[in-house]
Amino acid sequence: MITVLYYLGTITLSMAFILLLPLLASVELNEYSIAPAFILPMVACALLGIMLRKLGPRKELDLRMAFIVSALGWLLIALIGGIPYVIATRASFLDAYFEAMSGFTTTGISVFTPSLLPRSIIFWRSLTEWIGGMGIVVLFLAIFAPANVAAKLYVAEARSERLEPSMARTARKIFYIYSYLTLAAILVLYLSGEGVFRAVNHALTAVSTGGFSLSDSGYVGASPIAKLVTMPFMIAGALSFALHQRVIRGEFRKFFSNIEVQVILAIVAVFTVLLYLQGIPAIDAAFTTVSALTTTGFSSIDIASLSDTTKYCLLFLILIGGGYGATAGGIKLIRFVIILKATGWYVRRITSPRRRVIPLKLQDKVLSEEEVLSTLLFALLYILFIASGTFIFMLLGHDLMSSLFMISSAQSNDGLVVFTQYSSIEKVVMVFHMWLGRLEIIPVLTLFGAFRRK
Repeated sequence: MITVLYYLGTITLSMAFILLLPLLASVELNEYSIAPAFILPMVACALLGIMLRKLGPRKELDLRMAFIVSALGWLLIALIGGIPYVIATRASFLDAYFEAMSGFTTTGISVFTPSLLPRSIIFWRSLTEWIGGMGIVVLFLAIFAPANVAAKLYVAEARSERLEPSMARTARKIFYIYSYLTLAAILVLYLSGEGVFRAVNHALTAVSTGGFSLSDSGYVGASPIAKLVTMPFMIAGALSFALHQRVIRGEFRKFFSNIEVQVILAIVAVFTVLLYLQGIPAIDAAFTTVSALTTTGFSSIDIASLSDTTKYCLLFLILIGGGYGATAGGIKLIRFVIILKATGWYVRRITSPRRRVIPLKLQDKVLSEEEVLSTLLFALLYILFIASGTFIFMLLGHDLMSSLFMISSAQSNDGLVVFTQYSSIEKVVMVFHMWLGRLEIIPVLTLFGAFRRK
């Protein structure tokens, strides 16, 4: 286990470099009094990171240890990320940790009032979501760690597709694609009438499917043009980087023939109509559908005031989530499609002669029973954790619908909420579900298993 210290030290050292960005922003925004909120943790991270790297031997990790590094790494970056909130706003440790975890996991549920925050702290909130969308553990360890270790950490952070043969090149390609999307979003939002600061922050949180906003009411009251131009970037963030690479290569036919692209476009169309029939204006129906499905969490309407029927529609979208290997949360669209396909396949199988071989195909790929089983098991675990969190919220006095919606939003890393005031216990529960959802359960269970062995 001591080997873990080396890699946690690398993560800590990486955070020192990240904190330099909001420090520069505080200077640019003439908020010099906020600068210590970034300088102090930056210096501490540099010193602690170097110390941890010296304490822990640099050895190869097996997949189990990679899971543990990933799970502990996300707890660590939230701890570091919360320090600026404590120093700059005098927030409690729990509130600061909640906000940082919500940011890095791209959840977007906030315990702060944005209008009361310094602008450099608002930028830090947005930046945590942008960094979290890329995946801090993988992208920095792909640079510092050996290739075989980086590959295992890539899997441990719920990713699988390689864009290039090597992990270092894959990490760079993800960074380039992500950066180009963000720059495009900044430009489009600025041209739509958003100010520079607002365009930058909303671009960071839209592409990362994070959902932090500069306004206390999110996108409520935003112009129709701002909503329209934000939607494509939320969808882009919910699609895998491998699909973006196809677009860059000009492989548009392969892009639009992808099952996830087809499903996300179909769902957006269907649920936009459903929400519109529930009395929501057309632009808000489309915006809310995209926001829920991509697990961005931008809100252009008062979610709490919606009917239970509408909330159930949004709940379904939040749970199935975006594309696999993207910045979005949820069970993921591809798993949802596999479960639907497997259900039909199983019915055909048990009603056919025993000797008849019926392959389970998803487009041109034949799925193995192991792949189907792992998908079903993940979905079962996902729902079980949702149920347990919902039960805790109900014990704390909330009704079923509100409890289910809040826990699903937290675990699916979606920022749509039905209430905004939380007790300390509720914050702890939601932090756990944010962390669990971002890592897709298995690394968290592996970490718990390691402690139990002790």
